[in-house]
Amino acid sequence: MKAYLIDPRKRKISKVDYNGDFHQICGLINADIFTAVYPFNNRDSIYVDDMGLYEELNYCFSVKCDNGTTQDLYGNGLVLGANEEGESVAVKTSLAELKKRISFRGAMHIVTSNNGFQIYPLEHEDV
Repeated sequence: MKAYLIDPRKRKISKVDYNGDFHQICGLINADIFTAVYPFNNRDSIYVDDMGLYEELNYCFSVKCDNGTTQDLYGNGLVLGANEEGESVAVKTSLAELKKRISFRGAMHIVTSNNGFQIYPLEHEDV
């Protein structure tokens, strides 16, 4: 089924084929575990690395949500649709619309402490 892969390191969004196996999500976004973010009202969601903020260096992208907010996400993202039962289906959002809603923010240095996360943009991205 049709899905979109967001690669913030390459600053690229591409169409990919998702076979319905959740293990493929891990491979596509390069993660051991993932979480889903729901920025769209049409049941499309973005799967991202659940541990993305725990990387000392990671690449960030922002998505403009249907509720008017903007959310920062770290690492690769996979956009998939869902049906009424929550099963994955082909993405409904067009590639052109998704590209309008995604902003690439570049490489980020992430410091984790007992107080949470502090995120600093890197001036040079050749890492």
